[in-house]
Amino acid sequence: MWPLGRSTRPAPSLDEELLRGLMADARRWIARYAGPRPDLDDLLQESMAELVVALDHFRGESSVRTYAHRIVLRTTARELAARRLRGQRFELVAEVDRTSASDPERELGERRAVQKLYDALGKLSEKRRNAFVLCAIERLPRDEAATIEGTSVETLRARLKHARWELEAALQHDPALAPYFGGGA
Repeated sequence: MWPLGRSTRPAPSLDEELLRGLMADARRWIARYAGPRPDLDDLLQESMAELVVALDHFRGESSVRTYAHRIVLRTTARELAARRLRGQRFELVAEVDRTSASDPERELGERRAVQKLYDALGKLSEKRRNAFVLCAIERLPRDEAATIEGTSVETLRARLKHARWELEAALQHDPALAPYFGGGA
């Protein structure tokens, strides 16, 4: 199996274990980027097909995982943009924990808040959205996020700052999300 760490070897062989490991990561990356969507598996399939092709061009300048992360984010962003142009809009779905005695109203409120957050994220530029998802949602270190984005840490920091400002402006008056922006009770 090809190691997921940094290497100077050329393209890794397309071994099944590598792809299986990357698929689990890719699914999580897509869910964090696009939100819990009913078409998540379609986005995963598109991303994995792009990744298989892209691995032939891997030069070993970063880890395979970092390279895969970049390909998956770009493929997902392109697919979401194409779906928006076609007028496709999906309501986010949430995993329901049927074992807990939870409050359905609270769950519905949380689900709506997540929908509003991802709607607002969808209005950001791809670069700012990527910076926000990588740093604020995935909680990656800024240097790793900058490597994934192929930019400097300073540029990534500026994109993240602007993404936060835009999201705050869009969501600060929403009662469910205002507490996250300092405007809530």
